[in-house]
Amino acid sequence: MRKVSLKALALATALGAGLTLSACGDDESDTPDTTTSTTTTSSQAQAAPTAADLQTVLARAVDPNVPTDQKLDTVMGGQEAPELFDALTKASVDSGATFEVKEPVLPSALPGIYTASVNLIMPDREPQLISGVEFVQQDGKYKLDRKWACDLVTNVVPDQVPPMCNQAL
Repeated sequence: MRKVSLKALALATALGAGLTLSACGDDESDTPDTTTSTTTTSSQAQAAPTAADLQTVLARAVDPNVPTDQKLDTVMGGQEAPELFDALTKASVDSGATFEVKEPVLPSALPGIYTASVNLIMPDREPQLISGVEFVQQDGKYKLDRKWACDLVTNVVPDQVPPMCNQAL
């Protein structure tokens, strides 16, 4: 029982500490080409994912019933390190944690990056709200930011950190 509690605490700590440093705020451009800027912003607003879209991505990444080869597109660079998904799944299963992506999903100052808050729900604990979880739009799909996934694995199952997590981001 104590081992699961320590893992759950590590999971909560990893998510709470490692993920609150996301970029937020208003980034107004000083460039005179407002036509291009407005077009890009308008396209991004139309393409913004919903919390349900991102929930699907996150749930698939940690689902023990989904084969690894069907998870590779849920994390940036996931195809480089399929072992990441074994570690993510183990962390979620061992701690009993589930995740719930909350509205609103906000566009970042950088194109194709969206942030959302995620409720970390663990047995016998109040949900913990984690702000600034990043998702990246690539090739028409939303993917969990690699750093977020690596922080989770590093703090919960440090003996299973894939080499991709040790590379410069």
